[in-house]
Amino acid sequence: MSHYQAAPAHHGPHPAGPSGRSGRAVRRPGTLTALVWTTLLSAVAAIIGAVLVFAGGEDMAEENINDVIQDHPDVVGLPSGTSAADIKALSGPIWDEMISDRAGTLSARAGFAIFTAVCLLIFALAVRKSAAVWARVLITISAVIALFPHFLILGDYEPDSVFITSLVALFTAISAIVLCWLPPVNRFARGQKATG
Repeated sequence: MSHYQAAPAHHGPHPAGPSGRSGRAVRRPGTLTALVWTTLLSAVAAIIGAVLVFAGGEDMAEENINDVIQDHPDVVGLPSGTSAADIKALSGPIWDEMISDRAGTLSARAGFAIFTAVCLLIFALAVRKSAAVWARVLITISAVIALFPHFLILGDYEPDSVFITSLVALFTAISAIVLCWLPPVNRFARGQKATG
């Protein structure tokens, strides 16, 4: 008489395959989606602010200087009650040079903001599929570098439109840095690496 031996029934979860993979796709966390959109928003806000600066040119710089002189003459070393018209009347070439210098400062900050915004756009697109560590590291580095022109803009007497877009870009860049390293994003990246 022959007896067939049967393996004992397994009542636990299905064991992983030989490579240790369960075969199921890792679910994309909401924090990764938030990371991508926050990074994109930071980049777009910076680009909009830069375009406003380039489009405004010397007219925006002159308006900016007029506002500073009217609201805070002490910042530029003038006695209280001095108007922009008083300065223009006294020193035409000096006024023109002041406008030109201010336009150059605004343009330099805008150019730097565009550079970091383009970096953020590229790395946001790279991080969206697998949350790769290299892409998150580059987002973090780009966002930290992007903070510098925005801190300068917020600490200076910038035109209101530039101030608002810079404020949005600054807070979303900080948010992106935090979102890059939250546990759900880390787990998703590990899962993607294990299945890929």
